[in-house]
Amino acid sequence: MKKLILLILLALPLAGKAQNPNDIVDRITMIQFIVDNPNGQLVYRQTKNWVTDFLDFNDTQAGIMDKLFNSQYIDIAVAYKAYAEDRSPVKLATLIDVTVKQEFYFRRLLTEKQLEAYKNRFVEAAQNPEDAKNKALLALFFSDEMLTQYSEKE
Repeated sequence: MKKLILLILLALPLAGKAQNPNDIVDRITMIQFIVDNPNGQLVYRQTKNWVTDFLDFNDTQAGIMDKLFNSQYIDIAVAYKAYAEDRSPVKLATLIDVTVKQEFYFRRLLTEKQLEAYKNRFVEAAQNPEDAKNKALLALFFSDEMLTQYSEKE
């Protein structure tokens, strides 16, 4: 598990062209790297669990999150592969829509205390975006600002 996550985090800076880790280019680069990996679903779930470990999910939540992340991978892989075929603006909008909906689903499963900690973590991550864990958090999840920006584009 750690080797796969490390591989992702080493490849992300090389593949990403944007300065801002929250930029859609970094988001798509992370998705591409995961989807192109033969163990993509496992990598996706483990990476999402790794960057949200500060939320201290209880056993019930951990099981729910694993199921959520696995189903999210399937949706993201389908949307990314459709986008990768022709790179059309319509397919990009669909991919963004999928990631925005996934963020809303994830947030609904958090307790109030966890949601507050989650939002605060984005402030910390933005102050040190080159940290591997922060970079992954910013590429796989949405801060309030980014969520508002991308959900208003629909």
